[in-house]
This record gives sequence, structure tokens and C-alpha cells, in this order.
Amino acid sequence: MSRPFVKQRRSLLGEILDWMLAPLFLLWPMSVAITYVVAVNLADAPHDQALTTALAVLSDQVQTEANGHYSVQLSNAALLALRTQSESGIFWKITNRQNQIIAGDPNLPTPAEIEQNTQNTTAHFSDYTSGGFRLRLAYKWFTPNPTDQPLFIIVAEGIESRTALANDIIKGVIIPQFLVLPVAALLIWFGLSRGVAPINALQKRLRARRPDDLSEIDMQSTPSEITPLVSAMNDLLARLSRNIQTQRRFVADAAHQLKTPLAGLRMQAEIALKSAPNEEIVLNLKQIVRGTEQATRLINQLLLLATAEKLDQIKTQPLNLKDIAETTTQQWVSQALAQHIDLGFEAHDEPSIEVMGQPVLIAELINNLVDNALNYVGESGHVTVSVHRDGQHALLTVEDNGPGIPNTERERVFDRFYRVLGTGKQGSGLGLAIVKEIAQRHQASITIEEAQPHQISPGTKITIRFLAI
Repeated sequence: MSRPFVKQRRSLLGEILDWMLAPLFLLWPMSVAITYVVAVNLADAPHDQALTTALAVLSDQVQTEANGHYSVQLSNAALLALRTQSESGIFWKITNRQNQIIAGDPNLPTPAEIEQNTQNTTAHFSDYTSGGFRLRLAYKWFTPNPTDQPLFIIVAEGIESRTALANDIIKGVIIPQFLVLPVAALLIWFGLSRGVAPINALQKRLRARRPDDLSEIDMQSTPSEITPLVSAMNDLLARLSRNIQTQRRFVADAAHQLKTPLAGLRMQAEIALKSAPNEEIVLNLKQIVRGTEQATRLINQLLLLATAEKLDQIKTQPLNLKDIAETTTQQWVSQALAQHIDLGFEAHDEPSIEVMGQPVLIAELINNLVDNALNYVGESGHVTVSVHRDGQHALLTVEDNGPGIPNTERERVFDRFYRVLGTGKQGSGLGLAIVKEIAQRHQASITIEEAQPHQISPGTKITIRFLAI
């Protein structure tokens, strides 16, 4: 069978970071490409200007002889200007319309795309590669004198210097980007983390609440963006609180209404027992008495649970947990003897173990733990109630050698009216729910474990951990 698809939950911070950093990292290669084009153009501009200047300098050095021939006499100033225009040196040549060399380097190539319009004296540029050597060419037509024939002049230089300049520009721009981009991503993450801090604070406040705290969430410290969410949560908490209060009132009212008729029924059954005519009626009346006792016990538990739930805060006082546990345990001795169960109490020779608590509720907590243990341990079993100090805590433990509680059931046994199936025992399913409610009112923790691990009957060991004083 294929597993159902479960959509993975996304973090709000992760979602915002994705939408902010993904475009940043996608645009970064575009920035690199644009930087490269700009760097090449920036490197070409001064070198092309130098070639244009060289064209002007050389064209001024052409002289017309009396026989109509041309000569080029480079002055010292012209030679100096040509040498300083380019780091790699400038190559040049001058030809006439018939492509005959007048002066310069005859090996210098003539551009294939030469402009045939001799009236166009604008400088043109092109790149040329020969034998792995790359040149940048600048060329134009010029006329030494108005009556002379137009001449064609070409100047060229190697592109190594401009390539080096372009690389320097790219390094100067791109390398800082490699450093700035991670820092920018880190600052974005830090800024967003600070931005969602109020949400995390709200989460911590909600997690720190008691399970029964349905009061409104304070909206004064919440950002305006999540105020509608908090407001909706407050509405939900208010409706839930009203529903719970209605349920509690119903349970309390119903329990109060049932106590009187049940007490009257039990009294009538006990009176009838004294004058029962035969054994069968006696058995039936005893069954009625036992049923009313169980129903009364259930009603008392419901009333106690409702009372404990209503108490937002209980009035505590210093009390000796050892004395309360010992006194309460003694009250169950007669019932334990009737069931042939060994019920004992241990205090590890400690004279006093004090905690802050409400004595009636603490006693009822112990009553429910002992009652639960006696109900499930079976005949000839044993139950031990013990109290001892563990550092800053006072531990109340009820241990038995019964069938134990499976790991899968240990969380659910504290739910109201929940009972482990297959035990064959009678009960209301409220005992451990009351224990949990009272423990929570005293800020005490509960643990369930096996009393005798690896045994056929591992038993149950329930420990309530109070803060000692």
C-alpha cells in the first residue's frame, strides 16, 4: 500500500529567504555578464582614442613632393607621441587608392571591409587575428593637400594591454561582489530573523501556557501583520472557554442532582436487606448496594474533577507529604485485606517531606492512585505507596505487581473515561484523569514505568514529582 502524500511544512523565515535570496543569486550572473561587457567597453575606449590620435599624428606627417610623390618625415615629437600612445607600440602604414605602400609596415593587413568612399574621413575600427596574434585596427581616408589624391592610413596595436585593463576592471568589480554577496545574504538572514522574532516570542508564550489557560493572548506586543491571526485565536479561545464552562456546569449540575436519589436508593436497599425473605433477593439487593456505591464514587469523582478544573489557582500551604500519604494509605488497608492484597507504605526513614499543596486535593490524588492499583493488581498482589526526597523534589510513588500498562497506552490512560481494553476490570476511567488534573494544579509531573521490567507481570510504577520546600 502506498503511503499517503503529506505536504511538508515550510518555515515562514525559509519561505521569505527563498523569495529574497533566489532572485539575488539569479541576478548575480547577469550582473557579472553586464560587468564584463562594461569592462571591455571601458578598456576599449581609451585605446581606441589612442589609435585615433595616432591616425591624426601620422596624417599630419605626410608631405607632398614636387614630383607628386609622397614622403613621411616623422618628427621627434611625432615619434614620441606614437611611442606613448600604446604600451605595446603602434604599427602603421599609408597606401594610395591603388593600395601601393607609401610608408609604414608592408606586413600590416588591410581591412577587408575598407570603406571605398574616399570622402569619408571618419576613423573606423576592426579586429584582426593572424597566427594567434590579435590586432586592433583603426583606419581612414585623408588628403594631405586639397589638390592631392586621397590616401589610406592604417594604425594597429596588440590587444594585450586592453585585455589586461579589462581584466583588472572585472577583478576590481567582481571580486568585491564575491565578498559582498555572502555578507548581504547573512545580513538579510539576520534582518529577517530579527523581523520574525516577535512571532517566535509569541510561540514561546503560547507554549509556556498551562493546558487549561484559555485567557486572551496579549496583542500589545504582537506585530500588526499577525494581529488578525492573534485576534482570530482569541475568538477561538473564547468560544472554547464558553463550551468548556458549559460542559463543566452540566457535569457538576448532573452530578449534584444524581447524588440525592442514589443515596436514597442505597438507603432503601440496605433497609430492604434486613427484611429480605430469601437468599435470591438478598443477592439482588447487595448488587443494588454495590451498584449505587460505584455510581456514587463516579459522581464524587466527577464533582472533584469539575471542582479541580474550575480552580485557576489553588490556595496552597506547607504540608507534610509523608503524613498525608501514610494516613490516606491506612484508609485503604481494610479493603486491601478483603481483596487479599498486600498494601504497604514506605518513607525511607525520613521524618518529614514538605511540599506546598492543598491537603484535600493531595489526599484525593493518593486515593485515586491506590484505588486504581487495588483494582488492577488482582488477588494476592501487592501495592506499595512510598514517599522520599530526590534533591529538590519530593517523590510520591505507587507501585504494584499487576499486568502493567503498555507503552502505547501510557499517555491515553490520563484521558477521561479511557480504560485499557482487555483487562476485564470495572472502573469509570476517571481516576488517573483526576490525578493528572490535581498534579497540574500543583505544578507536579507524572511518569509511568514498569515496576518489575522483564517480568511476566511487569507491574506499574506511577511517580508524582512535587517541588519540595
